[in-house]
Amino acid sequence: MTHDEPAPGEATTERVQGIFSTIADRYDSFNMLASLGIDRLWRRELVRACALRPEDRVLDLCAGTGDVALAIARQAAPAAVVVTDFTPEMLDVAREKIARYEGSTQLTVELADAQDLPFGDEEFDVVTVAFGVRNLPDRAANFAEVRRVLRPGGRYVVLEFSHPPFAPWRGLYHVYLRHAVPAIGGLLTGQRDGFVYLNDSIRRFPDQAELAAELRAAGFSVISWRDLTGGIVALHTALR
Repeated sequence: MTHDEPAPGEATTERVQGIFSTIADRYDSFNMLASLGIDRLWRRELVRACALRPEDRVLDLCAGTGDVALAIARQAAPAAVVVTDFTPEMLDVAREKIARYEGSTQLTVELADAQDLPFGDEEFDVVTVAFGVRNLPDRAANFAEVRRVLRPGGRYVVLEFSHPPFAPWRGLYHVYLRHAVPAIGGLLTGQRDGFVYLNDSIRRFPDQAELAAELRAAGFSVISWRDLTGGIVALHTALR
């Protein structure tokens, strides 16, 4: 590795955009196969954690192909969800899916960097991010921006891969990450290296307590988390 190359699993704008721009059209198929369909249950729990009201405005960050935003709209029906990502190819897929949505929630799509949001102060009641915080080069910048755009008492809900606390389960999970995930991703997309990055990025990401500490240091309060699927993912909530 040269001095200029990012470390294994290190998020850089160029690396993340490069990976997701090339796999956008196969991303949903990968999610379904790699998670054995459990990703739908994870999204359902995220929506529940949002505790949404009919009048709420939601900002979904790193929204990818729009599955979280659509789950929020269909399951909770808030007034509006703004769907954002910084990879245009992923948002193209999201737009196609949102065009088929029939419901009361206003869904809008906007190209936006979660570390530098193009929104005013205190515009949203809830901000969500699923499997996106791990891919941000500057988490602290994201946390500061989320606090800025949330109304006082607003909620930040973070669904992210984590670290199973039970060592044997963690060991099996890491074997699956190291071998199965790149194999599935490579077969579906032809971009095996991107899924090697996925494995590495999960392993280097903070554990549940460390992520909570980062949120607390950023000024959030009433921070809690819940492990899903034995800690393969964790669902954090934090109040502005």
